[in-house]
Amino acid sequence: MTETIKGSIILVTGATGAIAQALIAELKARGAAKIYAAARDVSALTASDGVVPVKMDVTSDDDVVKAAGLLGDVTLLINNAGVNYNTGFMAAPDVAIAREEIEINYLAPLRVTKAFAPALIKNKGAVLNILTILARVNLPFMGSYCASKAAGLSLTQGLRGDLGPMGVRVAAALPGAVDTRMTAMLTIPKMTTADAAKEILDGFEAGEEEIYVGEMARGLAQGLAHDPKGVERQLASPG
Repeated sequence: MTETIKGSIILVTGATGAIAQALIAELKARGAAKIYAAARDVSALTASDGVVPVKMDVTSDDDVVKAAGLLGDVTLLINNAGVNYNTGFMAAPDVAIAREEIEINYLAPLRVTKAFAPALIKNKGAVLNILTILARVNLPFMGSYCASKAAGLSLTQGLRGDLGPMGVRVAAALPGAVDTRMTAMLTIPKMTTADAAKEILDGFEAGEEEIYVGEMARGLAQGLAHDPKGVERQLASPG
C-alpha cells in the first residue's frame, strides 16, 4: 500500500482550489514523481515539471471513465474536489443546494474511486479523501454541507473495507477551518492552506486513517470522544 509521497504518481481532483494548490506544492516538495492536476476547467492550470493538467469533471461519468483509461499509472488518488454553499437546511429555498453538495462531496469521490480502483489495486495504491471535521458533527448554518461530508466519511469507511483487502489504503483528512474562499465569511482562527497541506500529508505518511488537521479539528475530535452531545449543542448555539 502507498504510504510515502516520494516517487508516487498522484491524481488530485478539484486542482484549481486553494487547498489543492497547496497540496500540489507540498507533494512536489516531498518528491512526487508525477502529479495529475484534474479540474473541470484547466485554463487556470499550468503544466510544469512533474505537474500534468487533466480536464475532468468529477460529476461526469464519461469524463471520469475517460481519465481513468488514460491514467493507469496512478498510485495515490486525492479526492479533493468539493463545494460548500454555507446554507442551513431550513434556510435553503429548496433541495437544489443540498443535491449539488451531495453530488460533488459524496457521489463524485465514489465515482472517481470506482473508476480508478483497477489501477489502484494493480499498483497497490491509496485513496485520500479530503473531508472536514464537520463530517463528524453538524454545524447547522452549513447543515447540508456537513451532511454531504458525513456521507463522505461513511464512504471512506466503506471503501476501506472494500479496497483494504485488495492492498489499497484508504484514508481521510478532517481539517478544521482553513483560510479559503469557502470560509471567507467566518471570523474565527483559520489555518493557512500551506499548513493544512503539510499536516494532511504528514498524517498520511505517518499511516493515519483519520487525519485530524489543526488545533480546531483535534479539539473537536477530543470533545466528541468525551461529550458528543455537548459538542453538538455547542455548535447548534455558536453565539
